[in-house]
Amino acid sequence: MNHQQFFCDKKNLRFLLDSVHSNILTSGKLDKILIKNKIDLREINQIIKNNSKLYSFSKINENFSKNLIQSNLKKKPKVLDLFCGAGGFSKGFDMSGFNISHSIDVNKVFIKTHKINFEESNSLSVDLNNFNPENLNLKKHHFDVIIGSPPCQTFSSIGQGKIKSLNKDIKKDIRNYLYFNFIKFVDFFQPKFFLLENVPGFKSKYNGEMFEDFINKLRNMYDISSDLIDAKKFNVPQSRKRLFIFGQLKTHKKKLMIFDGINNIKNKNFTVKDAISDLPKITDDWRLDSLFYSKDSQLNEYQKKMRTNTDTIVKNNICRISNLEAKKLFSHLKPGEKYIDLTEEIKKKNNLLKNFKSKIIHHRIKRLPLEDISWTIIAHIGMDGYEYVHPTENRTLSVREAARIQGFPDDFVFTGNMREQYIQVGNAVSPLVSEYFANKIYNFVKSKSY
Repeated sequence: MNHQQFFCDKKNLRFLLDSVHSNILTSGKLDKILIKNKIDLREINQIIKNNSKLYSFSKINENFSKNLIQSNLKKKPKVLDLFCGAGGFSKGFDMSGFNISHSIDVNKVFIKTHKINFEESNSLSVDLNNFNPENLNLKKHHFDVIIGSPPCQTFSSIGQGKIKSLNKDIKKDIRNYLYFNFIKFVDFFQPKFFLLENVPGFKSKYNGEMFEDFINKLRNMYDISSDLIDAKKFNVPQSRKRLFIFGQLKTHKKKLMIFDGINNIKNKNFTVKDAISDLPKITDDWRLDSLFYSKDSQLNEYQKKMRTNTDTIVKNNICRISNLEAKKLFSHLKPGEKYIDLTEEIKKKNNLLKNFKSKIIHHRIKRLPLEDISWTIIAHIGMDGYEYVHPTENRTLSVREAARIQGFPDDFVFTGNMREQYIQVGNAVSPLVSEYFANKIYNFVKSKSY
């Protein structure tokens, strides 16, 4: 372990502490630490742990500002992001040169995260079921692109199982029909393009009735195509299959074949190790949100891309505290191994699962591989994290490690409590996948022939 990551001078300390921690660290103990030439962040972390009742984790990063240089937004194509969440979809388009003009999500915490990362965006927390396009007071064609990822719980196999266990009728679940809101915004603003992302089940559920309904409601105005995309094709260190539906106004003479060429992408095959090995080395009781990277030399291509807009400090590298029985169980798992692979003798000696009535969790406890890609990061990581045990350490993934595997650059900052931060990561469109499609649209719009 590189112990240099735990030491800093007085000048750099303020970059590591936010207002939440600063309120705690005004004690006499801090004064004693500051007398030293170098400040040991492990001592700072201990003070935070000892005063855990005096601060709210959910307020960490809430007032963070990137102080972005104002760019010339008028020259950039405008994007509206519906069901934007934290902003994974937005981030890809932002990296490609688009203006994230407006973004909408019902969750206020997610919108706080979005606003932190897209300070120039009009980020709105409203329920799209009760909010109409006219409420934005903007004219038709204001947006060049509308993107969105309506909630997919009722289409995913995990979500369906949860709903059935509660004895609910899936077909009556309102989340099945949130795509209506996407349609009404596209129909009203008539952007040049739209791009919708969802789980594969959106196309197959109810014998494809909903998918056909979506296409039929927009086919008179748009040329529409779709494809099932795996994020690993775009150098994301994760297998993540999602359906993308693309539309272009029929009035355009030249057509963008956005899904052409995907099979020709040269996959770099980045592994979990490639994705997270330069991040700060932490224990599961680490509570200082910002920390120095564990290494700054011999970075691989993926790490360099993730760190493009950061210097020496990274945020959100905090994970859950695991109980002793969980840590004992984790210690028996090799990289890529599951609980069900363990011997019966080891299982009998461990008490972690004795209080769980359902045996589903037996299949969820997994240690991530080291020299391979991850399985899909999903919102359930916000519940317990046992499905995402660190490949070599006896703890679950940190928020930043999960974000790295999702393709979030390190300058993307999350706020909210720990559960909410994990859910934001798990729900997101991978920014690297988004960036690929955004680049295609951007280059097409800027081409002379267009």
